[in-house]
Amino acid sequence: MRLDDHFDEEFEDFDSYASRREQKGTLKTALLLASLFVLLAVTLVLYVNLGEKKTGRPQPGGSTPAAQAQNGKAAADLEGYISGETRTAEDLGFWHAYDAPADSTLPADEPTEIPTPEPTEMPDPATDGLHTLITYADGTEEWAEINPYLARNRYDMTGFVYQKPFMQYYENNTKKSFVGVDISKDQEYVDFAALKKAGVDFVMLRMGQRGYSSGELSLDENFLDNYTRAREAELDIGAYFVTAAVTTEEAKEEVDYCLASISENEITLEYPLAVSVMPLGDGKARTDNLEKMPRTNVALTFLKNVEDAGYFSLLYGDKATLMKKYSLGSMIGYDVWYAGEGDLPDYPYLFTMWQYDLDGEVDGISGGARMNICFTDYKIR
Repeated sequence: MRLDDHFDEEFEDFDSYASRREQKGTLKTALLLASLFVLLAVTLVLYVNLGEKKTGRPQPGGSTPAAQAQNGKAAADLEGYISGETRTAEDLGFWHAYDAPADSTLPADEPTEIPTPEPTEMPDPATDGLHTLITYADGTEEWAEINPYLARNRYDMTGFVYQKPFMQYYENNTKKSFVGVDISKDQEYVDFAALKKAGVDFVMLRMGQRGYSSGELSLDENFLDNYTRAREAELDIGAYFVTAAVTTEEAKEEVDYCLASISENEITLEYPLAVSVMPLGDGKARTDNLEKMPRTNVALTFLKNVEDAGYFSLLYGDKATLMKKYSLGSMIGYDVWYAGEGDLPDYPYLFTMWQYDLDGEVDGISGGARMNICFTDYKIR
């Protein structure tokens, strides 16, 4: 190897080394300048945010409100850090906030007492004006609701005066009633002239009946004789038929039977031709299982056909029978003959005749007389 060759080779290595040193120096200088720039920028940000916090006003050249809020939060965090805050993340955690003390015990659940509501006092049906007491044949009682859509009994109870042997009714000191008795073969012989003299105004004669078990139609044994002698005594006369019809066809048959008897015997009636819906006898009646509406339709058929024939009609029955076995709301417009013994009428609805005694005493009838009072003068109606 030549000497100058070796020298040249070493000289080239020296240049390379010097170049690398020069590059390293330049890199250090750049890093130092960059660090100084970052430090200056951070210092400027801190200065601006601290100034806003103290004065409450944004510094000139400040950022947008959203950025200011973010920078303020960062500044506050940094300020807390550089002001000597000694708490750690463990101290700031919330997961121990609800830890129960080691010796604590949770209170036992106590049952919640639910207050018992005060019992609602029910109105007294005896005084509320909405109910009426029904007493059945076996002595049992029931408070029945009064239908508010039916015409009510408006008679003045102070107007009823018992003037032995008759009940009279007065309004403004004027008598507004008529005295009557109803008669069948059960009264045997009746002296109608004595009845007239005693003060009786009218009689209701049983014309006939349908057998309550056989279903056969028959005329009352004493009807024709009673009619003749009552007419001779110049009493006003009405009649009634005891029904046991179970169909409307049978009810029509009963009316036809009555009309035929009237026509054949030249009967004249001043008072109504009534239908009695009271049960007869102690045995099983053919109407026992009749439901309310079929039973009502039977009675309506009788009443309508009587009036179609030109006579006054009348529905006879006691309180329990009329209110519990018939749909009285379907029978509006027909007069009622109410049967109920007592000093005052105990029927909530309008009625035109009242049978108030089944065992009365009056001249002309040897046994118990069935006493009635009527509030309508059918002769001039």
